[in-house]
Amino acid sequence: MTFSCPSTVIVAKNAIEKLGELLRSYQHIICVTDEIIQLDYGEKLRRIIGLDPEWVMASTYQDNTPVNESADIIVGFGGGRSLDVAKLLAARTGLEWISVPTAASHDGIASEVASVTQDGYRYSKRCRRPSAIVADLSIMLRAPPRLRLAGTGDILSKASSLAEWRLGNHKNGEPLNEEAFSLVSSALESVLKNSSLETLVKAEIDAGRAMCIVGSSRPCSGTEHAISHAMERRYQELHGLQVAFATPLCLHYLKDLGYAKYGANDLLSLMRKRGLPTTLGEMNTTPDLFIDDVHHALEIMKKRDRYSVLKDVEDDALLKVISELYEMP
Repeated sequence: MTFSCPSTVIVAKNAIEKLGELLRSYQHIICVTDEIIQLDYGEKLRRIIGLDPEWVMASTYQDNTPVNESADIIVGFGGGRSLDVAKLLAARTGLEWISVPTAASHDGIASEVASVTQDGYRYSKRCRRPSAIVADLSIMLRAPPRLRLAGTGDILSKASSLAEWRLGNHKNGEPLNEEAFSLVSSALESVLKNSSLETLVKAEIDAGRAMCIVGSSRPCSGTEHAISHAMERRYQELHGLQVAFATPLCLHYLKDLGYAKYGANDLLSLMRKRGLPTTLGEMNTTPDLFIDDVHHALEIMKKRDRYSVLKDVEDDALLKVISELYEMP
């Protein structure tokens, strides 16, 4: 592998105990977290690192939130929002940051891409990659099962994003990095075969590494992710559940074109076994709303200069496929 980020990855039970060693040479630590994590783990973190960090709450952070100018490193400790704020703050200050995820809910735990909301829309912003990842399985096992399910969905969506990336390379000349492609493919295969938390976390980290290699989210984000962003205009479900839900629709067309390794029904069968939502009712949507989301997603893909497998699909054809795939099994 040629990538150099992150330099340290620890995935194990009680991994948080290693933070003291990683932070030994730092004197002014900013910890980005939420109120619950601070309450549950604040004293433990102080004991491990041997000093009291400056706490920044992700829920109240703004671009102009003042931080100590003498700060020398950032720790993102929590779920997706906390890690996103840590990335944004690292980009703003130029400081390195350490990712300490508390749930396996998405592949952003190792990436430099933060999810940002503006004017009611969510988009991805390139920030700063973590210098280290400390994934404590003991802590992550305590997270609500639905968050882990979302993380599984985020990895399963790579069945679509990878195939569409290669299609975009052939159709639109989009640059494709075989090293990153192989890394995400292996991550996907591991989660297809094994449902353990450790396997999922390692897959999420590898997906984040692939994005670091390429310098964009393209290896892990295709039309299925754009549809998820479109769905959020009306109803915000967990990101991983939304992208997984949109994946079979994209796979249907990618398989027809000979680019997808897995078919829509293959993935839907696995999603049902794992407990992911697979029907329109479960996702609080209808065929017409779903088609409207596809239209909006195509605009997102166009703005990103990314080729979409749904680019030339007529609404009547979409309606037929959606009805076949997403009605009650």
